[in-house]
Amino acid sequence: MLDELDATTTHFGALAELIETHEDDPRRKAAMLKAIELPGRANVIKALATAFKTWSEAKAPDGKKAQRQAAAQEAATGGSKFAPPVAPKLAVDNTRR
Repeated sequence: MLDELDATTTHFGALAELIETHEDDPRRKAAMLKAIELPGRANVIKALATAFKTWSEAKAPDGKKAQRQAAAQEAATGGSKFAPPVAPKLAVDNTRR
């Protein structure tokens, strides 16, 4: 995308001249000229950069505190020796008469 932005910026005059000479429909001509303008293309790059930053922050590894909490949770619920003991099972069913 950056290469395309560079090419559009470098050859803006030639692209604008081609659009002006070969396009007859004024609405289409205006849309094409707007598409190659720098502000519109720069806004697209800015939006993509913001989206990438947000995505990369969401994928960031946990900090020390979160890692310690996860380890404590795993030790407390998993089958480790630090897990709370399981309640004993009843050998007699008192609900039957």
